[in-house]
Amino acid sequence: MLKIDSSKQRGRKLLFVSLVICLMLAAVLLSPLGGKRLNGARTEAAVTSPEPPAPFQQVRSPWTGVGSTGVIDESSANFHAFGAADISFRPGSPGTLITARYNVTNTFDNNADPNFPGWTTLEMGSNAPINTIIEARLFRIKACDTQPQLLCFARNRSNDFPCARCTIPQPIDFTSNLYYVEVVLDRTNATTSFPRMFTLRIF
Repeated sequence: MLKIDSSKQRGRKLLFVSLVICLMLAAVLLSPLGGKRLNGARTEAAVTSPEPPAPFQQVRSPWTGVGSTGVIDESSANFHAFGAADISFRPGSPGTLITARYNVTNTFDNNADPNFPGWTTLEMGSNAPINTIIEARLFRIKACDTQPQLLCFARNRSNDFPCARCTIPQPIDFTSNLYYVEVVLDRTNATTSFPRMFTLRIF
């Protein structure tokens, strides 16, 4: 009798455990709360996922000019000479100063507003022998105005800065202003020397 009762009890326990397991599975599968938890887990994963990489930063397009493309001031007309890319003194000329000007134009492909190119630097590439000076001066002139304003200048004195630069203190704004670079070659104390200006960049 004890053996029979014992086996009956084990059978009842197994049946009870099986029913409990079935009820738990049914509750998990049919409960809307379980679905909410799954959806919530998915939403949280989406929020905490790493952000996409920042878009590629566009390189600013500079304004450029070479020495041989400048407009010569009338006072320098008999003294200057152009090479393939440079400006210098004509051999045999007695002149001591050359002035040339270069119109700065908008490249139209930098910022969302193309009239604000974001340039901050004027650069001049040149060769200045001993006792000569070459300067590139960036000027701004307001539309319909008559008075240019000097913004900055890059200087090469006796070849101390063959790639001279200056920082532009105010944003370039083609909406209201026009710009040009004036280059002066000075050999006052060395009339047999030949300073040469090759390249200009604003970037």
